[in-house]
Amino acid sequence: MRRWIFVALRVLGTAAGIGWIATHVDLDQARSALARIPIATFVAAAALVAANVVAGAVRWKVLLRAYGAVRIPPLAHLVRLYFVAFFYNNYLPGAVAGDVARGVVTRDAFGEGATGALAVVLVERALGLFALFALLGAGLVATRGELDSGTLWWWTLLGGAGACALVAGIPIARRIAPHLPGFVGRIAGKLPSLVDARAFGLAIALSVATQTLIALAGWILLAAVAPAGTAPVGLGASLLVVPLAAATTFLPITVGGAGAREAVYVALCGSLFGMPEGDALAASLGLWLAHLAIGAAGGAVQVAGSRPRS
Repeated sequence: MRRWIFVALRVLGTAAGIGWIATHVDLDQARSALARIPIATFVAAAALVAANVVAGAVRWKVLLRAYGAVRIPPLAHLVRLYFVAFFYNNYLPGAVAGDVARGVVTRDAFGEGATGALAVVLVERALGLFALFALLGAGLVATRGELDSGTLWWWTLLGGAGACALVAGIPIARRIAPHLPGFVGRIAGKLPSLVDARAFGLAIALSVATQTLIALAGWILLAAVAPAGTAPVGLGASLLVVPLAAATTFLPITVGGAGAREAVYVALCGSLFGMPEGDALAASLGLWLAHLAIGAAGGAVQVAGSRPRS
């Protein structure tokens, strides 16, 4: 029953976001703006999303080393698994099915079942959230005095402080697990011990790199939908929108951030840049389609690598 309640919440949350878009945005205008995106720009955005997947696989390998994994698969194998996981994360509700699968498939990494491997994947997600707020902060600094960012400063400070506390607490999670409440304490107690602090620091840097690649993909799409004769959105300004939109995938009440992601684009692009709502929706859909394209490639990788069992 609890599982079905969560499914219903995701469906309702996604439907609410889509309903808001349908009643606030001129869909014909969005269709015209989407048609203005050159094929080459879309291909470039998809390539940046694919590069994000590869960088994520490198981060995964570095984190496994940081936590003392004894059987780390070759990087090529991890890249393949990351593409397959990207398919599940983008095509199934919850945006975590692929991550769980990665942890289960690499359950022998620590020689003690899937617990350690799943914990490392959880750490990856935490570092990704930290990187999103780091980029948002960079965008606020880059556009200081140019845009009226309003309450974004406060949201960034609160979210950034929480993300920093989370990242700082990960290396000592096992020691403080007895003092943490319920479910959080149980998860913290299952984390493997950190054995390589430098590798952990490199994983943090790689997290920022992965999110930067997505931010670049979002930026070139925002620039592409700008009507002729209007100034395109700058890279620094795009960091006020794309990271927050990407953060919607962490929301448990949507299907992969659908609906909420588009609402973030429409609301922020309109208030910050004066961008027409249809143009903002088109930029969001363009980035979503780039994710779906790379996710489909991951599905093809799994099908191509499948072997019949006796």
